[in-house]
Amino acid sequence: MSRTIHRNFPQPSDAESARSALLSGGFALASVKLTRHAELPPSVATSTVGNLLDALTPGGPAAAAAARHRAGAMLSVDVYDDDERERADAIMGGFGATEA
Repeated sequence: MSRTIHRNFPQPSDAESARSALLSGGFALASVKLTRHAELPPSVATSTVGNLLDALTPGGPAAAAAARHRAGAMLSVDVYDDDERERADAIMGGFGATEA
């Protein structure tokens, strides 16, 4: 039975490079999925809550806004055992992956 692991990358290009390395390393195309982070459309509710949380963020609203506008991507990889998980983690870790 397979498990899926998810890892975040600060830059989409890092995720794309990790994806290529995974495929070159023997992972099947169907087992590796890249998802770019996208900003959610604003709404009244999210704006209100966001403004409240921005005020509580260390560095204030400017720091919170900078954090929200970071590019990035997530790689999801289907692994079948601990060896595959360790191999996938090692490959993705080389490109700056963090646990999702």
